[in-house]
Amino acid sequence: STEPPPSLAFSTVLAPFLASFPPEQGKQLRDAFVYAEKYNPGFIHDFIAGIINTDDITETLLKLGATECSEFLILSHVELHDQLNRKSQVLRVLLSSIPEKISDRSQFLQTIKDIAQSIKDLLNCVNSFSQLNASSPAMVQNKRLFDYQKKYFVRSSKAFSDSLRNFFRASEKGAVYQAANKLITQTNVLMRTIKIITERG
Repeated sequence: STEPPPSLAFSTVLAPFLASFPPEQGKQLRDAFVYAEKYNPGFIHDFIAGIINTDDITETLLKLGATECSEFLILSHVELHDQLNRKSQVLRVLLSSIPEKISDRSQFLQTIKDIAQSIKDLLNCVNSFSQLNASSPAMVQNKRLFDYQKKYFVRSSKAFSDSLRNFFRASEKGAVYQAANKLITQTNVLMRTIKIITERG
């Protein structure tokens, strides 16, 4: 099937909605949205923004950021895969809690510490996965993609840290929400890449 777009609007709103349809109908609708997004980047975000009545779609999507999406879930009973699922979800939950914590300085500072630890835990797990699967045909075939998505995850983490520094200087919430959204999205993209490698073995 076609790859899910790197869009929080897709993973938090559209994918769970499409999952409620009969499989064949859901797939047809999904393919139509993915096609539209491919040729009009941002289409899904704008579509969802037009449906959801909110003053700040970025904040709304961030609050929904912990919504589980099967497209990024590794379906396997291998302990390391379970850890990847758990640790990526912990990070999503922490990031999605930012809007309710950001106004309380002590709570927000604790959340920032928890996010930093969560990023470190997930990266350690990703590195373990890479080492354990270094010689698998699927990893060899997708190594360049895996390395790129891992590097982009680190870059998204740093961009999130930068947005926090700016927030404590200028109290700009919007930039924090946007950076957090991008970090959740990149977490999803990285998990999707790992899922592909596990499925192709």
